[in-house]
Amino acid sequence: MRVNPFLIPIIVIAALLGSSLIAQAGGFWATSGRTSVNLDNMTAVDLKGWMTLQQVMDGMKVSKEQLYAAGNIPLDIPLSTALKDLEGIVPDFEVSALREKLGAPAGYVPEEMMSGDHAMESMAEPTPTPVPQPTATPIVHTQPITGTHAGPGDGAGSSPTGLGPTPLPPGQILPADQIKGRMTLREVADQCAVPLDQLLAALNLPADTDPNTGLKDLISSGQIADIDPVRVAVAALQNK
Repeated sequence: MRVNPFLIPIIVIAALLGSSLIAQAGGFWATSGRTSVNLDNMTAVDLKGWMTLQQVMDGMKVSKEQLYAAGNIPLDIPLSTALKDLEGIVPDFEVSALREKLGAPAGYVPEEMMSGDHAMESMAEPTPTPVPQPTATPIVHTQPITGTHAGPGDGAGSSPTGLGPTPLPPGQILPADQIKGRMTLREVADQCAVPLDQLLAALNLPADTDPNTGLKDLISSGQIADIDPVRVAVAALQNK
C-alpha cells in the first residue's frame, strides 16, 4: 500500500505538539517568550521573575527554609508569590541576587536577554536625531554624603549611608552588571555614563518619566520585569 508522503510529517508534528501540551498541562514544562524551562528540574540560572516561590522550591529541590534564607524573604510570604513581586515588597530583594545566592555566576544575565533580537528591540530610538557620545566623567551629586566608601558587600553604586550613590573616581564607569534595584534612573545614567533619554527609550519608558524613579518602583509597578533588562540596555549603550 502506498503511503501518502504528506502523512508522516503531519503525524510527527501532531506528536510533538501533543507531548508539549500534555507536559504544560501537567506543570512539567513551561514556556515564556523564546525560552523553555523544565520546572521539574531547574538550576539557579533558570530562575525567572514570573516563577513562584513554590515553583523554585520544586524545580531546584530546596526547602522553604533554604530558599527564604537565600533571598532574605520573611517566612510569612506565601509560596504562591512570584519572584518579580518580591522586588517590590522585600527590601533589597532582586531576582539576579537570588540566582547568585543559589549558585548562578556573579553578574549572570539570562541568555534570552542577550539575544540579537532583544538587543535590537531595546536599542530602538524614538527619533533618528543623533545624540552626542557620553563622557567618561560621572556627574558629581550636590547632596553631601558622609561615611566611608562602599565596601564589597554594600553593592557598587550605593553609599553606606543609603542617601544616594557614592560618586565613582573620576574617569571610572559603573559596569552594567553592577546596577542594583535601589538605584534611580538618574543614578544609573550618571554612574554608567549613558544618556538618560536613550536609557528610557531602551527600556520602553515614556520620555517624561521622572528620572528620580527607583528601579524597584518600576519593577513593582510592572513597567519593567526585573533588573536584567536594565543591565542589558545599559551594556548595549556602553558598547555603542
